[in-house]
Formats: sequence, structure tokens, C-alpha cells
Amino acid sequence: MNIGRAILLIALVFPGLMVAGTSIYSFNNDYAAMERTERYVDQLARQRRVSQRQLDLAYHRSMVHRMNAFTNGTWGFIGATIAAIGIHGLAITKDELFQDQKKAS
Repeated sequence: MNIGRAILLIALVFPGLMVAGTSIYSFNNDYAAMERTERYVDQLARQRRVSQRQLDLAYHRSMVHRMNAFTNGTWGFIGATIAAIGIHGLAITKDELFQDQKKAS
């Protein structure tokens, strides 16, 4: 393995996969929390004895989880893109040792 491939692995592929993995994990947690808070908001809205303040607070908590899920999904996509750039670089990098052996024959 030449130094260029090692740099691509260390600088792009591994960090991209780590960002994508942790972001998708966080996305799943936030999405589940968002679903719970959406059900809670729906439950509060169906009750007639809650105040508008309680309903607003529950709704805004739901929006916090919605925004977190959005940003985690976006970072997952960015991390996967960075890893894909590194993998593409690995795929198109010519192996110098193989080329040198071919020329010697």
C-alpha cells in the first residue's frame, strides 16, 4: 500500500464512516423520541382540560426532536459522502508496484 492510499483511508474513509455511523445512530434515537412526543402532543390535543401553555411546550419539545433528527440525518449523509469520496479515490489510484512489475516484464 502506498502512502497516498493510506492518507485516503486515514483522512477520508475512516472519519467519514465514523461520522455516518454515529449520526445515523443518533438519528434513530431522535426519531424514536420525536414519535413519542408527537403521540404525546396528539394525546394532549384530544384532552380538553389542558392549557394552551402545556400544549405549546409539548409541541416545541417535539419540534426540538424533529430538528435534531433532521440535522443527524444530514450529517449522516455528509459523512457517507466523505467516505464515498475516499473510496472513490482508493479505487482510481493506480497501484505503482503493479505498474512497475508490468513494465519490467
